[in-house]
Amino acid sequence: MRVWAVSDVHSDYKENMAWCEALSDSAYKDDVLILAGDVSDDQAVLRSTFQIMVQKFKHVFFVPGNHDLWVRRKERDVLDSLGKLGVIKNLCHELGVHTEPMNISGVWIAPIYSWYHASFDREPDLPGAPAVEKVMVDFHACQWPPHIPSSHDTSIAEYFDNLNEPALSNLAENMEMEEEDAGVRPPLITFSHFLPLQSLLPEKRMLFQPNLAKAVGSDYIKHRVEELRPMAHIFGHTHFAWDAVVGQVRYVQWPLAYPQERKRRHDLGAGFKPLMIYDTADKKMSPHQSTYWADFYRENRRDPTNLEPAPWVKARLGDLAWK
Repeated sequence: MRVWAVSDVHSDYKENMAWCEALSDSAYKDDVLILAGDVSDDQAVLRSTFQIMVQKFKHVFFVPGNHDLWVRRKERDVLDSLGKLGVIKNLCHELGVHTEPMNISGVWIAPIYSWYHASFDREPDLPGAPAVEKVMVDFHACQWPPHIPSSHDTSIAEYFDNLNEPALSNLAENMEMEEEDAGVRPPLITFSHFLPLQSLLPEKRMLFQPNLAKAVGSDYIKHRVEELRPMAHIFGHTHFAWDAVVGQVRYVQWPLAYPQERKRRHDLGAGFKPLMIYDTADKKMSPHQSTYWADFYRENRRDPTNLEPAPWVKARLGDLAWK
């Protein structure tokens, strides 16, 4: 059995749905797929994508991303983004898509529910950059009930983290007991849609919209990863391919992303496929993948105090609101 990962399939784009349909019907029959969020905000497209994946893989794991919880059309049983979450969880249960930790052939796979919060960003701002609320669709496409005060920085992120209980606390205890009994820690792969570390995002001066750094990650995920000590953590959201080891954890983002993004990126090459993370036959993780930004920061020191826009950002300054 092999464990594969992909994020941000955005199958509401016809090219991306075609990519899903074109995956081999036989190559993954004994395998696990981790879908790290952002499939579609359209329930019909989400259902179709899940149906495709459960036919091609023996097990499919999923956590919702921000796009999945957009409320932009009238949908049955959906009043707000939490109602949408409930509908998605019911759909997963109906189709056999896993949303809770599970041991598959000796490998633990653990979804981590999450949402971002602005205080995750602790790096200096670029002067004049527009507020994240002005450049990110979530702030009008997501709707939250009154008992979650969205104006409070961490309230939504805290709510989503609480959805992980008691499953992740029980998993942490089970992992400790298994390690104690066997003398070796069992393989564990965790995954979330959002980022657990700001160092997994390029510096603000590298971004066309620098304040997106305030809507990408959560300290709650970081704490979960520290508690669970996985061998790998899969994430998504930013559409930057990434493969790096921080501490003793391998952090991987492997996004299908938007069709127009795939046309201009070079690090993933042609014929993009899900990335194999672990093979039970070899009992080890797959080799490191070369990705542009992770490779860049292996060679260059991260310096968030440098507020000089990168050349490609300068080239677009005339089109940006923060010129």
